Amino acid sequence: MKRSTLIALLAAVMVMAGSVFSFAADGLTLVSSYPEDGQKNTSMENLGVKLTFSNPINSDEAKKIDESKFSIVDEEGEKVPVKVLFSDKNDGLVLVVADIDEGFVAKNNCEYKLTIDAGLVDNEGNELAQAQTVTFRTYNQRVNNMVNMAMMFIMFGGIMFLTMRQNKQKEEESQDKKEEPKEAFNPYREARRTGKSVEEVKAEQAKKEEKEAKKKARKKKKDETPAEKKIENCAQYLNNVYHVHAPAPISKADRSMNALIAMRREEARAEKAEKAAREAAKKKKRK
Repeated sequence: MKRSTLIALLAAVMVMAGSVFSFAADGLTLVSSYPEDGQKNTSMENLGVKLTFSNPINSDEAKKIDESKFSIVDEEGEKVPVKVLFSDKNDGLVLVVADIDEGFVAKNNCEYKLTIDAGLVDNEGNELAQAQTVTFRTYNQRVNNMVNMAMMFIMFGGIMFLTMRQNKQKEEESQDKKEEPKEAFNPYREARRTGKSVEEVKAEQAKKEEKEAKKKARKKKKDETPAEKKIENCAQYLNNVYHVHAPAPISKADRSMNALIAMRREEARAEKAEKAAREAAKKKKRK
């Protein structure tokens, strides 16, 4: 192969590669969508589609042209009022949402189709070559309600079963704990059994019953919650609380600083005397 021919072939290849790269860089394409095309069980709240394009699409000129390029219809062909929101932070992001301000309510288990018309432009004027569609279906609310109701009934049934089982176990335990009724005391039979006189047997039984009654009374008294004792002097138990031995003076002369100091000293002496008396009583008790 001649050198001139080889150079011509290389030049043609470079031109073709450059045209491919130029087309790829300048063309506008839809990169992704959420929901994806054909997705099911999508939310009925805030119905809409998030679109990501390959190029920035948020200039004022592009917004004016592209705002009318998006539309959504339901499976019956009824048009859905939409709002088109262009992102200023993410250049290629566009949100197409149903306009609930116009009274739109999403249908249960309904297929919706978003259409992006050809001729959509980016900030550089590049156009979307072919129209694009994204089809998605909302979830079936009736089926979800039936499943939730069934789960609720199962849960309540399990709770009722466990409650009845626990109550039955408690009844069985309480029946096991019940004491067998005691047989009535017969003094004549006891006298024949022991060989004692009936009077002796009755006296012994009376002492036994009296002893059991005292034992039950002590147990009952012990089980009872003791009444709270009245605290006579709170200063013994609480910090920063002082026991006042005498009312504060009410005359202007007695409310002087010297009178107050004398009163505090008197209270301190009385408190000290009480403390000494308590310690002496404790020592005496120990001895």
